[in-house]
Amino acid sequence: MLDDELLIETPERVELHYILANVGNRFLAAAIDHLIQILMFMVLLVIWGWGSEWKFAKSVNAWFAAVLIFVVFFIYWGYFVLFETFWNGQTPGKRIMKLRVVREDGRPIRFFEAFVRNLLRVLDITPPSFSYAIGVVSIIFSARSKRIGDFVAGTVVVKERASEAPTLNEIIRLSEAEERRLRRTEAAPFKANTRLLTDRELQAIETFLNRRYELVEPNRSALATRIAQSVAMKLNLPLQQFPPEKILEEVERQHRTQPRYID
Repeated sequence: MLDDELLIETPERVELHYILANVGNRFLAAAIDHLIQILMFMVLLVIWGWGSEWKFAKSVNAWFAAVLIFVVFFIYWGYFVLFETFWNGQTPGKRIMKLRVVREDGRPIRFFEAFVRNLLRVLDITPPSFSYAIGVVSIIFSARSKRIGDFVAGTVVVKERASEAPTLNEIIRLSEAEERRLRRTEAAPFKANTRLLTDRELQAIETFLNRRYELVEPNRSALATRIAQSVAMKLNLPLQQFPPEKILEEVERQHRTQPRYID
């Protein structure tokens, strides 16, 4: 099965490319999560057996059972909701399989999306086998590989391309280079009056520089050129003398070091 690519254009006109997770990866992630839940249920059964020996537990057996039913419900549905909310769209199974749930606009999911997509998880399971048959069919035939919960919550499951992210050494080198660039005293290659740029244009520059390592070529170069052309035209910069990313880096640097107020 070929991986499908999802293209999202943010309000800042930055294109984000994602690879949609296929049925196989999602099934394995779900299997890992359900295995963890089974282990949690086994621990719960041990606690039940231990607690049933208490005279207090026997005297309030109905309340004790009600509490256990609530705990079972919480483990099954709360497991996914809490992990996806606080782990930025990931559960242990998704993290192992390098998958992540995001909103349709590419932004991280919130509690509402995590709650809705997992509350409807029961619709994806076909009793009595509980085989996710409906969810599998929905993923296969939907354009964005969605199950029912994803349709309602407005979410998609994507693959993380860890191989394209910078390594720790690269991050350290980039951070050191950034510090040197901020502290250097030599003259800047050009003067940019960043006050002429709108907040949306500045946000587009910052978003691109922060997420450029997630983009693949030639998309990265094309996007950098398009943003740099717009900025250079507005600030009257020598576009032909510098690479597009160099222009965006320098404009962003000068914006951060430029005084915000004029006496």
